[in-house]
Amino acid sequence: MIHAPKFVFAVLVVSILSASNAAMAQEGSAAGASGGAATAGQQEFREYCAQCHGSDGMGNGPVAPELKRKPANLTVLARNNGGVFPSGEVRDFIVGTKATLSHGTREMPVWGYAFLFRPGGMAGPFVPVLTPKEADERINRLVDYVRSIQQQ
Repeated sequence: MIHAPKFVFAVLVVSILSASNAAMAQEGSAAGASGGAATAGQQEFREYCAQCHGSDGMGNGPVAPELKRKPANLTVLARNNGGVFPSGEVRDFIVGTKATLSHGTREMPVWGYAFLFRPGGMAGPFVPVLTPKEADERINRLVDYVRSIQQQ
């Protein structure tokens, strides 16, 4: 569980960082077309995950000390799952079908609309509304990047 003021602070920090880095996210998506999914996925990770999970994915991001529960170490997911990377579970956490309090609700995840398709949804001026295909591609890039940082 997290303390409400710390959670609000964490959500605010993530929201501000996400909005201020919107142009970089667009560049990261464009890089995916020419620079490969790992590059675009890494950019997505830096944009939306590193604040809590750390740039190395080990749960040591700048917001982590403000949380009551330490963010997961994303580099040991495969090791903790019998050597198999849990792609579906990681995807479910991103989409919000598998909930964790620190990610916010499915209706309002801490990263906003970055990975969601919402018919008729308004994403605001900083995050474009995604088609279902664009949302899937963006989620897949992020899942692939998290897979790429697994420790043996």
